[in-house]
Amino acid sequence: MKKNLLYMLTAAAMLAGCAKNDVVDSEINKEGNLIGFSTYKNISRGNPVDDNDEFLKDGNAFGVTAFIKTAGETPKASPYMGTTTEGIQIVPNGTKWTYAQASDQAYWPVNGELLDFYAYSPYNNLAITEKTFATTGLTLDYTVPAKEADQVDLMYAVALDQKKPDNGNSVTMTFKHALTQVHFAIGTSATNLYVDVEENGIQIHKLKNTGTFASLTETWTLNSAATPASYTVTSTAIDGAGYQVKDGAQTFTQIGSADKALMLLPQTLTANVENGNYLTISCKIYQKLADGTKIYLHGSEENYAPVTVGISGNWARNQKITYNLNIGATGDILDPIEFETDVETWQPAKGGTIEVK
Repeated sequence: MKKNLLYMLTAAAMLAGCAKNDVVDSEINKEGNLIGFSTYKNISRGNPVDDNDEFLKDGNAFGVTAFIKTAGETPKASPYMGTTTEGIQIVPNGTKWTYAQASDQAYWPVNGELLDFYAYSPYNNLAITEKTFATTGLTLDYTVPAKEADQVDLMYAVALDQKKPDNGNSVTMTFKHALTQVHFAIGTSATNLYVDVEENGIQIHKLKNTGTFASLTETWTLNSAATPASYTVTSTAIDGAGYQVKDGAQTFTQIGSADKALMLLPQTLTANVENGNYLTISCKIYQKLADGTKIYLHGSEENYAPVTVGISGNWARNQKITYNLNIGATGDILDPIEFETDVETWQPAKGGTIEVK
C-alpha cells in the first residue's frame, strides 16, 4: 500500500436553491400610516432558515434602515429611519413583524416621496464586525465563526422606490442568502469496500473567512491578506458506508445533519494540498471476508487514520453544495489489485515414430 494514501474522488453536486415558491406573511398595521413589514424568503432546501414560517419565529429579528427621496432624485444622506450604523430592530410577535421598540416606529411620508429600505438578519449577529447603511446600500464586514455551531444564515434584503401600498401599510422585504452552505456525503466505488468515518472527522482547510458584502450589488470582496481558516464538519460517526445503488444510480451516506451546515463565504477553491484547498478525513477503509471478518486497508480496528484530498469548486451565495466523497474511485490511496497476463509457450517434443502396418 502506498504511503501517501491519496485516492479519493470528490464530486460536487451544487444545488443552487431558491425556487420561487414564496411564503408571504400577513400585513400589519392596516390602519393609519405606520410603516409595517412583511417578509418572504426564497425557499432553499437547507438550514438554518428554510422558509418564511421558520423565519417568523420568536427569537429571530432583522435590522432595517430607510432613506427618503423624491422620485428621480438622489436619496437624502441622513436616514429616514434607523442610523448609518444600526438599523431599527424588527421582531416577530408570533404571526407578523413589528417594532421591538415602540419609540422606533416610522410612518409613510405623505407628499409622494419614495423610500429605499436596506435590511439584514440576524439582528444581533456577532460575526458582523462592522455595518454601514448609506444611500448606496448596506455593506457588512463579516468573519465566519470558527465553530459550525456558531455559524448562522446571514441574510439581507433590499426594497427600493417604495411608497405606501393602496391596500395596506406593509413593505415586503425579500430576504436572500449571502453565504454558501456546504455539506458532505460518502460512499465507496465497489460492493466489497467499506468506510467508517470518525465523529467530527472531516475538516476543510485554507478557506478565506473574512470579507465585505455589498447588499445593493450582491457581491463579496474577500480579504485575501487574512490568515486562511480551517473548519470541521459537526457529525456523528459513520459506520460501514459502502457502495449503494438506488434507482440505478450510486448513492452516498450523508455526513452530519441535514438541519445543520457549514455556512461559509462564497469563493473559488483550488484543489491543492500544498498551497490550495484540501480535506482531511479521519477514517477506516476495509474489505470483508465471506464470514464478515474485516481486512483493513487504511486505519485499523482500533484506530482511524487521516486521508488528505484536494477540494475545488466555485462557491456562490445562496448555494447549497454537497460534495460526494467516493472511496476507491481512482488510484493512489489504496493499491488496487491489477492483473497482467503472460501465456506459456508450447514446447515442441518428439513423440517418436509409430509404425503402422
